[in-house]
Amino acid sequence: MKKRITILMALLMIMALFAGCSKKEESETAKDQLDAIREAGKLVVGIEGTYPPFNFVDDNGNYAGYDVDVATAVAEHIGVGVEFVMAEWDALLVGIDSKRWDTVIADVTATDERREKYDFSEPYLFTGRQVVVKTGNEVGLHSLDDIKGKKVATNATNSWASKLEALGAEIVPIDNTDQCAQAVINGTADFCMFNNIVMGEYLKNHPEAELEVAFVIETDVNEVSIPCRKGEERLLAEFNAALQELRASGKLAELSEKWFYDDLTNNPLN
Repeated sequence: MKKRITILMALLMIMALFAGCSKKEESETAKDQLDAIREAGKLVVGIEGTYPPFNFVDDNGNYAGYDVDVATAVAEHIGVGVEFVMAEWDALLVGIDSKRWDTVIADVTATDERREKYDFSEPYLFTGRQVVVKTGNEVGLHSLDDIKGKKVATNATNSWASKLEALGAEIVPIDNTDQCAQAVINGTADFCMFNNIVMGEYLKNHPEAELEVAFVIETDVNEVSIPCRKGEERLLAEFNAALQELRASGKLAELSEKWFYDDLTNNPLN
């Protein structure tokens, strides 16, 4: 009898042990990226840091710009701090995949191709697309029909890169805004595509730059959104809730006017 009781107790202990392990595994499995962010106490955000007025390092060595303010507000909504990590544009979205940072808040357009890999929040900024050439427009760009055979300075991962190639343009790879502008000025490239904000900011800081807008693509706008890894539904919901809160309070428009001198938070094509 004692032997049977001992065996029964041993079996019960083993079952309890397995049950405990199972519950622990279920608990660990149930944790998602939002839980991890809250446990860490910070939202890690990838930015270029060289893209004023969206995101840059100011004279005091601090991160500043529209994206920085939006990211800080989103982190506050989630209830955590924010940490910025600088990287070149082509590496930013890849950093989400490798979990180097949680998201990228850096003028990211939610293209169809990018949506295949990432989930995106609702748009929170809308910017116009402009074809920019060297002053005088000797390359003769007046519409998208003129792009065939021309060289464009852009990142290979630019939201319009594939469209430009489809139109017959040759990509001249660059890493940042300065390289882009210089490629056009020195003739390495025939044109580049600056949105209205970046063009204005660049000319403000470089009034001597021999650049002008050849034409504006009036049928298309950049819809800027916040990406995250596929399947992180709770984190995506928090991003959207934060943006909705910022929009409803007027803070989103206020930040746009602070950095761009205009409210660009609504789609002009609607």
